[in-house]
Amino acid sequence: MTTDTATEDCSPAVDELSALVQEVLDDPDMTKSVASHVRWVEGTLRRALKDEGFRTRYGKSLRDLLGPGATALCQMTDDGQLRARELKTPTKGVTASQRRRASILRRLAAAAGVPSGAISYPKPKLKATMPAWARSALHDGLKKEVERKPGAPGRARLLVIISLVLDTEARSGELCSIGLAHLAPDLSMVKIRRNPQAITSSVYTTEVWPVSPITQAALSNWLPIRGLLVEDLQGERSALLVVLHGNRTFNGQGAYKKGMPLQVRGLIDSYRTHVKELKDEVTSRGGQGWELPQGLEQLRRGVRERRAAYDRDRLAGAVPKWGPAVVLNPLLPQEEEAKKTAAVFAKVARAVDAFHQVREAAAGDETEPPVVRARRTLREATRMAWARSDHPTTLKVLRQAGIADEDLAAAGYHELMLTALERS
Repeated sequence: MTTDTATEDCSPAVDELSALVQEVLDDPDMTKSVASHVRWVEGTLRRALKDEGFRTRYGKSLRDLLGPGATALCQMTDDGQLRARELKTPTKGVTASQRRRASILRRLAAAAGVPSGAISYPKPKLKATMPAWARSALHDGLKKEVERKPGAPGRARLLVIISLVLDTEARSGELCSIGLAHLAPDLSMVKIRRNPQAITSSVYTTEVWPVSPITQAALSNWLPIRGLLVEDLQGERSALLVVLHGNRTFNGQGAYKKGMPLQVRGLIDSYRTHVKELKDEVTSRGGQGWELPQGLEQLRRGVRERRAAYDRDRLAGAVPKWGPAVVLNPLLPQEEEAKKTAAVFAKVARAVDAFHQVREAAAGDETEPPVVRARRTLREATRMAWARSDHPTTLKVLRQAGIADEDLAAAGYHELMLTALERS
């Protein structure tokens, strides 16, 4: 390659490229991740323009640079040219970087209003998840592991992760965003803030999903262990999934401590490690048919069929057999949502009054059928109040309605949940 900075600076495409990149970066929906990719591709284009042959052919305009120039750029980078640093090993097949570069080139061309010449690379083949029969066997195997009540933090956290994915098909980022506030008072539901892939909007839908008894048991086992992990942590302690061991450095982002929120990279790596340990242990115990995928995304895709069936039922107007109990969409009219929330709070107040009346009539006998029914109604009302608000608001509504602290369990608040909320 020959370098001629003066000539490069005089190339019409150079000044146009700077303005174009700034226009793309100024997009209000631009994320930090995509912005870094745009600057990366801009740097690659500028390195290419320093080559006299490339500059002569494609440096006259953005139409040339992002049309046939993009094709040439993709071919050059495929051959290992224009790298900011040399790789010790050759690439194998199509890489994520190639697809990402081509995607940004197409985005720049669209912003410039010119045809894109970026090569369209094939998407990678998805790794196999697990056979259909294994999905049923997985629930049975998971139940046995949860019933063992493992005391090892890594195992206890892993079982919570697997259970939540099986119940909600949550992505890794969605799992990491779950906090104590997203667990129902009695641990029977979880709020999932959906963050679909390739969606840059800051407005997300929150789904309130019922969770299985297996998940509730896994959470009951994990919460006390989690409480010990965050005990000495200063500051925010509200994340459900937390780091097990401190470390001085983490991906160049500085030190992290025991009890800090688990990040996506750490979640993916720890899942892979602990799944291998679990499968080896189950095998050593003589277990059969433990087809748990080694990758967290493979596990999520293993339950996608249930999610797809739910979407089809919902769009067809039928009552889905599997789906969220409540969907909170920030785009819905605020007045309509406020009315629904007010109605739920009023239902809590009525349920509290009814509970006090039947308990008084039963002369303290908590086993009387009317008391049991009233308690069940109160717990359901409490869950719905939490689903449409949060724990502080729900507790405030309960206390204003006349529920004493010693009766919060009757309203559905699990002791472990109250303890965890107090510590956080």
